[in-house]
Amino acid sequence: MYKYSLFILLFLVSCSDNKEELIKEYGLGKLEFAKGNLEGSKKHFKKVHEADSSYEDVPLYLAKIEYYQGHFAIASSAFGKLLDDDTYGHQAHILKLKSDYAYRKDRSVLLKEIGDALKGDTSNLDLLIIAAKLNKELGHISQTILYYQRIINESDKIMLAHKELSKIYEKAGIAERVSYHTKKVEFWKEEKTNKAKEEKK
Repeated sequence: MYKYSLFILLFLVSCSDNKEELIKEYGLGKLEFAKGNLEGSKKHFKKVHEADSSYEDVPLYLAKIEYYQGHFAIASSAFGKLLDDDTYGHQAHILKLKSDYAYRKDRSVLLKEIGDALKGDTSNLDLLIIAAKLNKELGHISQTILYYQRIINESDKIMLAHKELSKIYEKAGIAERVSYHTKKVEFWKEEKTNKAKEEKK
């Protein structure tokens, strides 16, 4: 009986130590990630993942690190495994599509997938921007204009949308629209500069 009780006690102490170690490594991983040290972050998160493959949001962080390191195919595969997760599934889906945009060749298929995703997340700026860029690549100018206009409707401060629309209208010879979007770009640039000056004071 004594040996059995000792075994249970040692087991509980071991579990407690392991839990503390996971908490420590997880915290260090998040800290290094926040500092931009992706390799350091990956090292800590991998230790956690090896001990517990479903610990907190470690799988999502590891996929994000691959994405930010430019390993888009690996990131896409990693995000794909998280699509059914109740907590991180939606975020993983968006990041998978962003990863796919960076490396996949089948732009028409990707555009359809982006369109399907937008049906459930109509105001997602990342998806709208990718949709606009894909339509431009494929020569769908009217759809490109539509998506950039949707972006502006969500946030008038997105200079990319104004710049791209200015270029499109310039090619079409619509001077009034070129002037409008050019002025918007200049206005937001000036506001950004003024804000930076204020922060320095």
